Amino acid sequence: MLLAIVLVGVHLGSAATDPSDGVAPTGNLPGWRLVYSQNFTGNSLPAGWAAYSGEPGGDPYGYWNPANVTVSNGELHFGMTPNNDPLRSGTYSTGGVMFTGHAHTYGMYLVRMKGDYEPGLQISDIALLWPQGNAWPPEIDFYEDSGGTRSSFIATVHPGPNGDDCCTVIQHMRIDSTKWHTYGVVWTPTTITYTIDGHPWGTAVKKKDISSPGEWPSINMNLALQSQNLGPTQPARPIETMTVKWVAEYVPG
Repeated sequence: MLLAIVLVGVHLGSAATDPSDGVAPTGNLPGWRLVYSQNFTGNSLPAGWAAYSGEPGGDPYGYWNPANVTVSNGELHFGMTPNNDPLRSGTYSTGGVMFTGHAHTYGMYLVRMKGDYEPGLQISDIALLWPQGNAWPPEIDFYEDSGGTRSSFIATVHPGPNGDDCCTVIQHMRIDSTKWHTYGVVWTPTTITYTIDGHPWGTAVKKKDISSPGEWPSINMNLALQSQNLGPTQPARPIETMTVKWVAEYVPG
């Protein structure tokens, strides 16, 4: 099946594979040029990808261990390991990665992923854009759940200014995220639009929606994927928290 939708004034049509299937797009789209696609073949992280290590900022429960990120069977897997936080006892580690091979300003990003059904746990799965050079904010979270049954998620623009997490714009969506979906964000000089399986959802974020002193994101950003602890409860054995089938990045042109 081929896409035929209108997204922020750009027609996503015959040039691309339907993002609801299991294969990464391979061609350009009208108004968009494919600059990167990855199906996660092989048994290690592809070139340009790096796994997180250490404690997430401001997270009393979390620790990232690169061993929790693996590649196998054409998928990128994120795990959780009990009692694996070297900074404190009785807590656990998760995994996160960032692709730094093609940072750019403005673009369309697609991630084919699913989370695991984990009632009673608070392991958040997140797909986001992070500023190159770590001058934070801005940040664009186009998928962020709260773990558990993964029946809903939020998308958030953190506009800055640098060092000030003010003026966020948040949207909520209910969906069964334990099923495979393709989550996306289309970031332009004037709008930020979120998509699921090739279709826009919510309301496009516009410049006028960013209150002062917030600033519209307009610097190079990298795609990041991560699972992060939100609470102290942990299972008795290692589990998987998130699985990614493919990712794709486009730039205007």
